[in-house]
Amino acid sequence: MSLSNYTNFSISDDKITKKGSGIQLIFGVLLLIISIWIKLFTEMDIIIVYVLILFGTALIVSSFLIIINQYQRSIILRLGLYKKRVQPGIHTRIPLIDSVLVIDIRERVREFNAERMLTKDNVPVTIDAILRYKIMEERANDAMLNVENFNEMIKQVSQTTLRNNIGASLFQEILSKREEINHTIKSAIEKESANWGIMVTGVEIRQVIIPQELESAMSMQAQAEREKQARVTYGESEVLVAQKFLDASKVYASDPVAYALRQSNMLYETMKIHENTIFMVPSENLNSMGFGNLGASVAYLQNLKTVLDSNTKRVTNNTS
Repeated sequence: MSLSNYTNFSISDDKITKKGSGIQLIFGVLLLIISIWIKLFTEMDIIIVYVLILFGTALIVSSFLIIINQYQRSIILRLGLYKKRVQPGIHTRIPLIDSVLVIDIRERVREFNAERMLTKDNVPVTIDAILRYKIMEERANDAMLNVENFNEMIKQVSQTTLRNNIGASLFQEILSKREEINHTIKSAIEKESANWGIMVTGVEIRQVIIPQELESAMSMQAQAEREKQARVTYGESEVLVAQKFLDASKVYASDPVAYALRQSNMLYETMKIHENTIFMVPSENLNSMGFGNLGASVAYLQNLKTVLDSNTKRVTNNTS
């Protein structure tokens, strides 16, 4: 059996409720009157009469009790005047005289947006954001008594603050400095909501929407920038490769054997890629590449010279 009933108290989202309307007391009294009348003027079964009396008594008792959940805070208005604030748990009230207002103090999230706003550099944008806020426990009275609809009020303030900040910011700042804009909007909303007992826990810009033609132009600009950077990188790599080739040519010019080995390696790599292909290389081409008699003779003479120089040094050292 419920101890109280809930009805909306002129507020959206059912965030402030009026608890216990006194109807239970009226029904309880009517049940007692009916049960007494049945007992005195009818011959109905006495058990039914006792059940009606018990049920009517329970309704009367429950009309004096209210239950406040752990996530709620409540105040009592006696004959329209503030009487006291009550904590979670079971409390008593006077039916038909006391009005019990209950508010939910859990953190909540609300969406708000700014549609087709112009930035400081005249870029049309539509911005969606979310606001996180909660009722401060020690100031729940202000949220219930000082503002008619705190949910709608904070939504309107958030939208106005967002529009003002967007109009004073450049488009690139909105894209690159979201954290700073979030903090600025949060601070501005806090100054207003503090009077209503509301604490703003966070503001986040969720999405920035721009016209399709502007998005296409920005995409083309970004693509051009990437292509420009790619060409610069390619040119720098060409310079590095040319310098490496120049260094290699100096090595090959002073060492024919190294040049011959390099050509041999290039031929090997080509044959390695095309495994099932037979390459027919004319002897004239081999001679020009250093693989003919001339290349072999030069390599032989170079090696012979190295061996002779080594033996000469060894004999000189043994003689001395």
